[in-house]
Amino acid sequence: MGPLPAQQLITVPSEALAPGMFVAELDRSWLHTPFPATGFLISSPAQLEQLRHLCRYVYVDPALSDSADTDPRGGSQARTTRVPQPASAAATLAAVLQGVAGVVRGARRQGIVDLERVAECSRRLVAQLLHDADALHWCLRVDAHGSFLYRRAAGTATVATTLALRLGCDLDTLLAVASGGLLLDIGKIAVPVPILAKPGALGAIEQHYVRRHVERGVELVAGHDVAERTLEMIAGHHERVDGSGYPLRLQGTHIPLFGRLAAIADAFDAMTLDRRYAAALSPYVALRRIEDLRDRDFDAALVAELGQALGPWPVGTVVELASGEIGVVCRLRPAQPLHPRVILTHDRERTTLATPRLVPEDGPGIRRALAPNHVALDPQRLLPVCAAAR
Repeated sequence: MGPLPAQQLITVPSEALAPGMFVAELDRSWLHTPFPATGFLISSPAQLEQLRHLCRYVYVDPALSDSADTDPRGGSQARTTRVPQPASAAATLAAVLQGVAGVVRGARRQGIVDLERVAECSRRLVAQLLHDADALHWCLRVDAHGSFLYRRAAGTATVATTLALRLGCDLDTLLAVASGGLLLDIGKIAVPVPILAKPGALGAIEQHYVRRHVERGVELVAGHDVAERTLEMIAGHHERVDGSGYPLRLQGTHIPLFGRLAAIADAFDAMTLDRRYAAALSPYVALRRIEDLRDRDFDAALVAELGQALGPWPVGTVVELASGEIGVVCRLRPAQPLHPRVILTHDRERTTLATPRLVPEDGPGIRRALAPNHVALDPQRLLPVCAAAR
């Protein structure tokens, strides 16, 4: 999770650990453990068993733990909650989409961005990603979410914050990155709706209007209580490392780091959704496209980190197994990245299974990725199976 002030962390012997504690650091390197180096919330007996086997003690962050009023050393303590405890990923996403909708409506009517509401949405997203990132990515990729603009905001914020987690950013930076993702396109409130909704190619004047959303977005939030990282993201998400982007045609590291990060997250999320000029790509294919554009459009080092964060087969990818059956990736397996957990949804003849089920961990491997619309998926039937895969 990046450096944290020592007084925020509590040393806890492994035998005293309990569900609900947030493990921020280990007594050894994360490298040869199955745990994410960003820290994690203990949520299962299996995690407890692994921790007790590997570590003599760990460092717990009370501010991110479920046990809000309990000090792991015994007794109780008062503390200030820094992020809310996550509900289900679906509930988190619904709340964020509702919050973004309110922010956009308010900005259109009054020309003012409700930054407190943005901050609350960011806290929800970060809490969910720290608790169970795969579940949030699953909900984004498999379910339908109404307005394109609101869904894009939530999706970009999720991908950007996932990448920031991979980079080891501290909590304040994670919150700033989540806010930046939510606000990348806030400047589009100044773009005429007929242009945003136009199904065909845009003319030169229309493109000019669209490109102005970057400067307009910066104008809407600059001068307010907004983190510098957030501003970097809004200002830089359409710059490209070869200088072909806009609005300033910056090159390479002249683009601030979080502007380069935002560009990658924005492009990846956009590729996975149906747009007026392109059909949605599989998350697997979108990641390959991003990798093909490294050193031209995108920072190569950040692209590599995104690949590590999302895995070779990102959550939500519809896949054909070696058996010919069809499924969808629901959870990553950091210790075995080429073999994520997959929900089997269709047989070899593409007939929907009466009861979707998890492919056994030693079952057939993945043969290839399929287009998102290759088969019809029922999110409500799949969600309980996804939850059972944890």
